[in-house]
Amino acid sequence: MAIAIVLTTLLLLMLAGFIAFYRHSRTPEWGDSEFRRSVLRMLVMIGPMFGVRYQEPHHEHPAVLTPGPEEEPLPRVSDDQAG
Repeated sequence: MAIAIVLTTLLLLMLAGFIAFYRHSRTPEWGDSEFRRSVLRMLVMIGPMFGVRYQEPHHEHPAVLTPGPEEEPLPRVSDDQAG
C-alpha cells in the first residue's frame, strides 16, 4: 500500500512539474532566457552523436518579377491533318 502512495505522489509531482514547465515555456521570459539557449546549444552539439543533424532553414531571397511577354498558343493539329 505504501508503494502505491509513493508512486501516485511521484506521478502527481511529475505531472505538476510538466504543467508548470509547459506554462512557463510559453512566456517571453523563457524565450529570452540564457538557460534555454545553453540547452539548445548543448543539444545541437550532441545531436550528431545520435544521427540528428541541425540544418539551417533555407531562406529564399525575395524577388520582384515582371510579367513576361504574352506567348501565342501553339496551333493544334487535328486528327485529319496528323496522318
